[in-house]
Amino acid sequence: MTLRPVLLRLWRLGLLVAAVLLLREAQERHDAEAAALTVESVRDYFPGADRLEPMDAAGRQDVRGADGTLLGRVATTLPESKHVIGYSGPTHSLLAFDPQGRILGLRVLRSHDTADHLAEVVADRAFFRQFTGKKPEELTGLQWHTVTGATLTSTAIAEGVLARLGAAAQVSLRFPEEITLEEVRRLEPAATALRANPGAVGGWLVLDGEGRHLAIAVRSSPVTDTLIGYKGPTDSLLLLDSTGRVLRGLALRKSYDTSRYVAYVTGDRHFLHLFDGRSLEELASLDFKAAKIEGVSGATETSWAIAEGLKRRAADLLTRRPAGWLWQIRWRWQDTGHVLMIASALLMAFTHLRGVAWVRHLHHVLLVGYGGFFAGELLSQGLLAGWAAHGTSWRSAPGLVLLAAVALLAPVFSGRQIYCHHLCAHGALQQLLARRLRYQAVLPRAVERWLGLLPYALLGLVLASVVLGLGIDLNAIEPFDAYLFRIAGWSSLVLAGVGTVAALFTPLAYCKFGCPTGALFKLLRHAGSTDRFGLRDSLAALALGLGALALAF
Repeated sequence: MTLRPVLLRLWRLGLLVAAVLLLREAQERHDAEAAALTVESVRDYFPGADRLEPMDAAGRQDVRGADGTLLGRVATTLPESKHVIGYSGPTHSLLAFDPQGRILGLRVLRSHDTADHLAEVVADRAFFRQFTGKKPEELTGLQWHTVTGATLTSTAIAEGVLARLGAAAQVSLRFPEEITLEEVRRLEPAATALRANPGAVGGWLVLDGEGRHLAIAVRSSPVTDTLIGYKGPTDSLLLLDSTGRVLRGLALRKSYDTSRYVAYVTGDRHFLHLFDGRSLEELASLDFKAAKIEGVSGATETSWAIAEGLKRRAADLLTRRPAGWLWQIRWRWQDTGHVLMIASALLMAFTHLRGVAWVRHLHHVLLVGYGGFFAGELLSQGLLAGWAAHGTSWRSAPGLVLLAAVALLAPVFSGRQIYCHHLCAHGALQQLLARRLRYQAVLPRAVERWLGLLPYALLGLVLASVVLGLGIDLNAIEPFDAYLFRIAGWSSLVLAGVGTVAALFTPLAYCKFGCPTGALFKLLRHAGSTDRFGLRDSLAALALGLGALALAF
């Protein structure tokens, strides 16, 4: 292989990477603007709102009336929701809290998911009601109601809320006092300093005089703020080992319970040491009866609440610990279907089967039936631009991400348009309809040439929309949502209908004259030994350069 084909492939891959970086930077700026709240944006929850205070340590803002009265608090799910991808992107929401910390309501501020999927979620009021009236710590472990037909979008909204509340839940209104070095020394005498722990467990790193990491100190609050013993909740100090996996010691910090009962517990050294040496997994699943753990005599309810609080906090810490990347993947039936379709497409592309008419037609029927109407997950500019700007949904839709990887890389390395010819349901439908009528339209060459530029113009529109924040619904410029006709917008339905009829008279009419996603794959395609650096490469570089300039100024 000569050097020229290698350089040409690298150039086109470089353009793709540059486009992703440009879209990512543009979206970062737009998201920063979207995160800013105004008094007007919260008045539907707080009609008497006069001003918003600066953000506190948990990223919340106090809402106050004209007389300074605290009406409640608000927060956006940014930045925690930024990396929670639904179908094509994340959704940023507004959370409103009453003065006691209960959720008054949830409202979508801005979504980068498809408009049709989002509309399904917004129409399902039960989805939003499941958050209302609850405190952040009460949402842990709930079975979430997701929206049929928009599962990825609704799940991402819920996960974005949980990610945001997880951060907010680290600040307690009942026990606002942070852990001090003096109280840690009672459990670890060698401690000389505390340093904020950036890991998933949070809390504080406990250091000795030489700066060595001895342990991690966390507290049971705010997870236990609603856990009442005899009279009130208790905040406990948990000293974990240096890995954050094993409990080394337990001590009471502050309690609203009856002081006499609290004194009984603190005076019972046997009870407080019952849990030492147990891992978080053991504590989270601890059966007190089976383990023969009894409460402190005379303070049974108080000691039970402390033990139950330790168990709940251990479970909470485990949910914050990041799992290995493999265990973060949620495999769906659609992903299995995508893998099978990819395997079938590779067989069609690289074997003699593509020349067998009945096999080819059967493959096209399967693509239309499964890929179109059954799974309804086609690659589109809305999806690809969303992934470029925000990251892919590899955790929630791994098969779809693999499909996109094949579509983008196959033209570069194999020179074949595997997606357009062997994976796209809409392309398969057009191939099934090709030349079914005796009459075929013959377009003048000049008209055909100008129409052939339309997909590239639409591709430029996609780039401009994301970089400049024009807010164009990218799914509305393509027909692919029409296969999910129950939620499809009128634009997708019209494009699908017109394109399908046109395919009867001009083979692959939409693919040739209307598809920006196909144009993207054509820009990446390496056409073999005769391929040269040409006009398409120059225009693609120019478009990216103009986008970068627009972003800069």
